[in-house]
Amino acid sequence: MKKFLFKLLFLAQSVIVLFFLRPKILQAWKGFHYDTFNVFHWKKVRFTDAEPNKNFIKTKYILANPQKFNAFVFGSSRVLNLPLGGLPNKIDETELRWYNMTYSEGIPAEHVAGLKTFINANVDIKMIMAAFDNIAMYASVDIHEKELLRIPYQVYEKNPLAFYLPYLNTETDDSIISQVLEYDQAPHEQEFIDFYNYGGVVNDDFSLTENPDLERFKSMHFGQEYTQQNALDDIAEIANICKERGIKLILITNPIYETTYKDAVEHGYFDLLKAVSKKCEFYNFSSLNNYTKDPRYYFESSHYRPALGILVEKVLFGTEEEKTQIRKDAGDELWGAKVNAENVDFFIQNLREQLEKSE
Repeated sequence: MKKFLFKLLFLAQSVIVLFFLRPKILQAWKGFHYDTFNVFHWKKVRFTDAEPNKNFIKTKYILANPQKFNAFVFGSSRVLNLPLGGLPNKIDETELRWYNMTYSEGIPAEHVAGLKTFINANVDIKMIMAAFDNIAMYASVDIHEKELLRIPYQVYEKNPLAFYLPYLNTETDDSIISQVLEYDQAPHEQEFIDFYNYGGVVNDDFSLTENPDLERFKSMHFGQEYTQQNALDDIAEIANICKERGIKLILITNPIYETTYKDAVEHGYFDLLKAVSKKCEFYNFSSLNNYTKDPRYYFESSHYRPALGILVEKVLFGTEEEKTQIRKDAGDELWGAKVNAENVDFFIQNLREQLEKSE
């Protein structure tokens, strides 16, 4: 009789616990099933109106396929539009297999962390192309660790439960629920293939924006002064890691649209460029010219189109004839030129003169 009562009591306690836990269990199931940011479905991303956490997904994917790629593009969502076809195919007779790690608001600190994660996993890296711009002036890892779109992979690396819990507890928007329930892979098949084969723009659509809405081309700089000493140190660390391990590094600034560029300069962007040049050389595409002042080459004031991305790649990897013609068309002989500690003052003076002429 005592055993029966004990079992009955245990069962009653279990029912009570389950009753109180039911809402949390149901919420966790919804968080997992609808998976707004695709962290639970990283092997088969669903393309909805919600952007996936690409930092986590792409890092997870590379670690699951460590031999598939040996060259990487690191940068924010702006480098999405550096087309695969414009990147070099070989380095020192070694075939390059590129993957674009582009993710929302990516910053140098996260690129350093990603690079170290790959190295620790024995990913054989031959070449890195890394881009930075005004985002490095204000974004931080601490902020990103609180944003579901941007929680870095390294949070998962340290504590998987701490990484997944916020995603299980988040409410899913009704529009995303509807899209998931009605999801059809067929219309997204090419996008799906491109995502796992390169991670960025693969197609050769180099068209320009037609009839750009100038309301979309207001400044996308957030107004913070240049205070991110960490960004400088992180960029220098990327360069040092690549040098120590014999990895070819191409470091560039993104071609920022005119309004965002001018706003960033007012808040110390030239200070960042000068500070970086003292640590490592880079190719500067941040300037005012016939491309960066033309909204047709941009989706809006933050993201350039593949039509401009391919020109950046041709300046870096094309023939001398191509470079000369592109700079001529830009009306900017220094667009994409190499900047270092020796010539940075000359470059910044040139950039200031461009600004004065544009007023």
